[in-house]
Order: sequence, then structure tokens, then C-alpha cells
Amino acid sequence: MNPLPSRDSINRFFVLSGLWVTLHVSVFTTQQAYSTLAVALWTLATTVSYAFLYLLPALLPGYLLHGFLARRAASRGGVVALAILLIGLTGMVQVLLFADRVIYGMYGFHINGFVLDLVFTPGGIASLGASRSTELTATLVVIALLALQVATYYWATRRTAGRRPRQWMPRARWLLLAILSFAVGERVAYGFSAAANYQPILFASERYPLYLPTTFRKLASRLGVSVASEAADGLHVKHSVLNYPLVPLRVEPPARPLNIVWLAVESLRYDMLDRTIMPQLWDFSEHALRLEQHYSGGNTTQMGIFAMFYGLYGNYWFPMQAARRSPLLMDVLQQQNYQFSLHTSQSFTYPPFQETVFARMNPADMHALSEGPPPWQRDRQNIDDILKFIDSRDQSRPFMTYMFFEGTHANYTFPPESVIARPYLEDFNYLSADFAQQMVPIKNRYINAAHHVDQQIGRIIAHLRARKLLDDTIVIVLGDHGEEFMERDRWGHAADFNRFQTSTAAVLWVPGQNARRISGISSHLDLPATLMPLLGVQNPPADYSLGLNLLAADFHRDYAVAAGWNRIAYIGEKFKISFPVNASGVVRDQVLDDDDRPVSDRNQAKSEIRPAMVEMMNNLTRFSRPKG
Repeated sequence: MNPLPSRDSINRFFVLSGLWVTLHVSVFTTQQAYSTLAVALWTLATTVSYAFLYLLPALLPGYLLHGFLARRAASRGGVVALAILLIGLTGMVQVLLFADRVIYGMYGFHINGFVLDLVFTPGGIASLGASRSTELTATLVVIALLALQVATYYWATRRTAGRRPRQWMPRARWLLLAILSFAVGERVAYGFSAAANYQPILFASERYPLYLPTTFRKLASRLGVSVASEAADGLHVKHSVLNYPLVPLRVEPPARPLNIVWLAVESLRYDMLDRTIMPQLWDFSEHALRLEQHYSGGNTTQMGIFAMFYGLYGNYWFPMQAARRSPLLMDVLQQQNYQFSLHTSQSFTYPPFQETVFARMNPADMHALSEGPPPWQRDRQNIDDILKFIDSRDQSRPFMTYMFFEGTHANYTFPPESVIARPYLEDFNYLSADFAQQMVPIKNRYINAAHHVDQQIGRIIAHLRARKLLDDTIVIVLGDHGEEFMERDRWGHAADFNRFQTSTAAVLWVPGQNARRISGISSHLDLPATLMPLLGVQNPPADYSLGLNLLAADFHRDYAVAAGWNRIAYIGEKFKISFPVNASGVVRDQVLDDDDRPVSDRNQAKSEIRPAMVEMMNNLTRFSRPKG
């Protein structure tokens, strides 16, 4: 029977594991974190103290189980259970840190509620679109990290077998004291940095997962530190009871209701609407309303689709989901006896649109192709099914069909006949790709995928024209959000609110309307305010949305609003300014100019948009009311 490892061996295992985690955490830091001696010392203290903080989920159960077994005659099963627990928990810490580092490097945020929602919601992982090589690489990395912990455990517990164990407890006490000293030191340094607005440490803190800021502005002021003015950068919104709409809708159904074809395209950013890349949509836009500075309601699919159907800021997603409250637009369509055919090449469960946008839809009308062939084939199959629906529908009733194209989501998929941009990356492995060097061939994949989506959009338009339905059908084509290709040092979306991640292609065809372009700012939030009057809704848009009617002769929008999981952004002609909403940890405001570059005088920029900020804050709770 294998003896129970000594406490000395367990101490050694955790010390070595702490060193591996410290090395892992150090990769999060940048050269700026060592720019001065003071910042370098803070970085060292934070890296070491947080490395052992991350190990706490393994330390506590490990020592408790070891103590329990030591008080009894530990069986072989107990020894094995201890080994599995220690290796498994420390290995999981390593894996989570690796995952967080990849996410932060690609998107600029750590594992948060958005990521957890993606992982635990059905269809979330599949929505990432990872290639087989990416999945294989991730598997090998996980195995390697677990193997490292196995080797560490074996060395720590077998190294002193047959020898008199050394007395590690005094060393452990000194090590614990050193770690506590580092932790207290970095807390104090951060607190004074926050009080004095010392940017190097404040920015460096954002690199650490789960970093908990500590502030003591009053104490710093008493000690003679020049305390910077405290700006209300973070917003805390508490929704009580939904008040949506503000007053009951007054509806006079039109004598000739219009059909609706709603086409949402994953990650379709504004500059894809081009004669070469998307010739079918471009030609169609020449005869329709083309929105040339159009912004999504968010930088994720969840917020983008939500905004275009509800006409509300993304923070309303959470109370709407909790209440299973469908958008008024869909309610009106159902009340007017529309027939539905709703399609997606991803799923309706992630994001959970079956609990929001399509909460009251008949499941028989919802068709998701989320597995099997690559996304471009699923897109093509969905269009086949939509065309069949249009031909076989009840022609005495209006119809609404919705399609979500997935081909333009990373990994960006397309058939050989849709290739218009070369060279393109044959195998896009998220974990091994060199984003700095391979971004052009990666973007070419995206362009080819957009070209294929354009061909499918062209099929629908041609079919409507051939069936003489264009004169009776509203056609909407929008990206859910944008996609960045390192233009501002990021790839993908969900990280920032620059134009590349939030501005989308947008085309609206309304029978009887002249072709025109809107060159000023428009928003996903404007869709319900535009469509509801066409459905006979007499209320002003302010009763049920935060949008404006795009067809109004005096349409003008000073700014757009986009939301993330815990942020909201003002997007104007001169500035883009985002603020945390109900955020915890280190989530700071971001102030960019019209070219998406950081602004030097942040307070001046905020003062210039103060009336808009007040309006935004009021709108955050406009459609909710206190309980009672």
C-alpha cells in the first residue's frame, strides 16, 4: 500500500504549482508593466500574490482532504483520491488561466458572465465556429497542462521517499508571510494609484483575471496625496418591473399588410457592402434605403439582434429574458395573423432568443440547422427551405420570414466557387494562428464568406421578384454587429465599440419608397420605430422604443448607442465613449475619437456629450418602474 504523502510533500507540490501559475500569470503582463521601478515592483507583487490566490480552490480542499486522511489509516483509495483531487484542481486552474489568456488576447476581456453564458448555454460552444485543428490543439494543451501537474505531483511526493523528510513548515510560514506582504503591498499601491489617477498601475491591473480593485480616496487625501476628481464612470441600473410599452398600443391594421423578409448576417460589417464583395446586395441597395453609417445595438449577436427587434438598449435583455417578454413588433405581427418561417444556421438557444425575441413563437415555425455540414451549406439549405415556404404558404395571409446567416462567423466558411479574395488561410486554427502576420489571409476568408452570403441573399431577392412579391414585401438586410481585423489591435468582436466592431451593412426595402441613402448615423434601434407605423401602430415610437423612424422626412440621429455584456457606449460623430453598467472588478470607461483612437483629455470629451449622457441614463430605466 502506498503511504500517504507527507505534509512536507504537499507543501512542496503547492509551491511548485504556484511557480508554474506565477509563470502563467506573468504572460498576461506587458512591457509597460516594467516601465518604471515602482510599476515593476507592483507587477511582481501582484503576479505572485494573485498566482497563489488563483490556487486557493485547490489549496483549501487539498489540505482538508490530506488532514482528514492523516488522522486515519489512509487506504490506497484515499491516497489515489488525494492525488486526483490535487492534480485535477491545480490542472483546472492552469487550464482556466490558459483559456482566459487566449480570450483576453483575442477579445480584450477576461472570462466573465458573457463567457460563462456561452459555455453553459446549449449551442454556445458550437457558436464559436472553431475548426477541428483548433479543437485538437486545445485538447493537446489541456493534456500538456494536466501532464505538468502529474509530473509535479510525482516529483514532489516521490522525491523524499525513503529519506527523512525535511521540515518545510517554517519555510511554508515564511512563504505565506511573503505572499501576504506582496498582497498587502499591491493593494495599498493600487489604492493610492486610484486616488491619484496614476495610470500605469491602473491600466496594468486590467491584465489580471478577477482583479479586485481597492480604493481609499479619503484616507489618501488625509495623507496628503493629490486626489484626482472622481468621475461617475460606472453605471448601476436596477430594473424592477417592466413597463413595456409605456402605454397600450393603438393599432389600426393596414388594409393591405406587407410581408416581411428579415435577413440578419453574422458579423457583417459596413464595408462588406461593396460592388465587388456583395454585388447582389449592392445592386439591390441602389433601389432601396441604404444606411451608410449604421450601427448595431451592440458588439455581440445577443445585443445586436435584441436591439433590432425591441428598439431598446441591450441592458434590457436581462429583464426581458427573465420575464420571457417578446418584442412588441412580434406581438403585433401575431395579432395580425402573419404566418412565420424563422430560420438560423446556428441555434435559437444561444443566444437564448427562444426566451426573448421569439418567446411566443410556435416552435414548429422555428427551424435551426446548427449541426452537421459547415455553416455555408447550412445557410444554403435554409434559403432553399425559405423559398419553399414562400411558394407553399397560405397566400391569403401575410408572412414574415427570418434568416440568420452563420457563414460569416469565424471560422468564415464558403464553397470553392465563392472565392474572390486570395490568398486565404486554408486552416484557421484560433490557437496557433499568428494574428499579426496572417490577418490578411484570415480576412480574405471573411470576404469570401460574405460573397457566398451575398449569393444567397440574391437568391431570395430574385425569387421575390420572379413571384412579383417585391411590391408587397419589406426586405431588411443587416449585420448583427461588425468584425475587426486588427485595425485597432483586436480580432473579432465583443471587445470594443469602435466602428469595425459595431458598424454594419444595412439595407431596407419598403414598397412605395424612393431609393435613397442616409449618410448620417442610424441604428438597429430604429427598426421597430420604422416598421410599427407600417403595421398600423398609431403610438409615437417613444411609447415602445428608443429608436426613430428611418422613413420620416426629418430623420436625424445625433448619436447611436451600443451595448455589451456589462458596458454601454455612446457613438457620435466626434467621440465614442463607453461606460461600465452593473460591472464588477476592473472595468473602466473608454474614450475614443472619431477615428477610434484614445482621447488625451477624457474629461473634456465627456463634458461635451453630457446632455447625451443624461439622456442615455434616463433611457436605461425608461421602460421599467419601481415595484408596488
